Amino acid sequence: MAVRIRCSDWEKDQQLKSDLERYVLANYSRQEILDFASRDYPEYAWSLPTLSRRLNFFGIKYIRYETSVEDVKKAIQEEMEGPGQYLGYRAMQRKVREQHKLAVPRNLVYDVMSMVDPEGMTRRGNVAQKKRQRGATGTFTSLGPSHTHSGDGHDKLKGFMNSTFPLAVYWFQDAFSGYIFYLKLWTTNSDPKLIGRWYMDHLYSTKVISKYLRLDKGTETGHMAAIHTFLRQDQDNEPETTVFYGPSTNNKIERWWGDLHNRFERFFKRQLTILLEQGHYDPSNQTDRHLLAFIFIPFIQKEMNIFRETVWNSHRVRSQKGAAVPKGIPNHLYSFPGQYNADECGLQVTQEALDEVATLSGVMSVGDDYLPSSVREECERIVPNIDGVKPAEAADAYLFLKAQYREPTS
Repeated sequence: MAVRIRCSDWEKDQQLKSDLERYVLANYSRQEILDFASRDYPEYAWSLPTLSRRLNFFGIKYIRYETSVEDVKKAIQEEMEGPGQYLGYRAMQRKVREQHKLAVPRNLVYDVMSMVDPEGMTRRGNVAQKKRQRGATGTFTSLGPSHTHSGDGHDKLKGFMNSTFPLAVYWFQDAFSGYIFYLKLWTTNSDPKLIGRWYMDHLYSTKVISKYLRLDKGTETGHMAAIHTFLRQDQDNEPETTVFYGPSTNNKIERWWGDLHNRFERFFKRQLTILLEQGHYDPSNQTDRHLLAFIFIPFIQKEMNIFRETVWNSHRVRSQKGAAVPKGIPNHLYSFPGQYNADECGLQVTQEALDEVATLSGVMSVGDDYLPSSVREECERIVPNIDGVKPAEAADAYLFLKAQYREPTS
């Protein structure tokens, strides 16, 4: 048990200050911040008044009214030069707060977006448009974090016949909280060993397995399902019943796919389409596919990571008709189920069990790179700092790489 410190040592704790600032910028409530602070810093005494005093000591505020409008305008313009041009004002506010560290209210972000691009508000997020009415689609129920985890692929970036572009997404999510564990962008999402490798990486990281696994029916989930069934055999007499299949309809991830496509995905699809239509990219040419993957996968993966943490896992979920799950922030819902009258349903798995199933399944033999080593070496010789290229310059970077690229000699 940690010894609580009641002196002023916390005043010098820069990590504490950084974490408190991060939670405030993410617009967590004081009670939600208190839950995280009590868990992560048990050596300090905590209460809501104490939290308020410490926020005040560190100078951390939810809103900084002295923030310059020009600073907000600059941040928004920077976002609009990339995939952020498709963000609605709510998501834009979260990015401005968390990525640019500007503690500004939502109405100011709305006003500045209207000033910078008055015709784009409806295009970005259907702001002010009446939402489409949907009929009843049934009820999806989960009893708590790690009761059910869901996985599925997303192929819209791959283009016509799901084969034009080597850009495939796979996600894994907690059904109760909506918390997204990982999003992977690769040249394929149909390799069962690759999907199983990602699942094993997740289990090695968390040492927790869900009671149930919900997957889309397909050959790509075979190893993943087998791994789950093997690890559940010690807790369930019929482990094969702990995996069930069905589309992700009625799952919160459907909304995420809509957000993904309507916002930053369209930004990259436009560049990809131009390269295809102007004859700079041939989907039947393996070299072109490699070069496209080298340029675009890092860009899109980075934006997905930001979207996952800033826009999705930190957004506040509202009550949903027909879904027996609580409202709240996915990160908080997943971390503190007791606050929502729910139970932690996950089961601990040992290192020995994970090592055994990893060996039996063979999934850890899958490589860590989506490109052959000789191709990556040549690409990095030409574009040594891919992180230094802006998203808006991705197509130009591809054209430059293609012009300079020389096939490696065997």
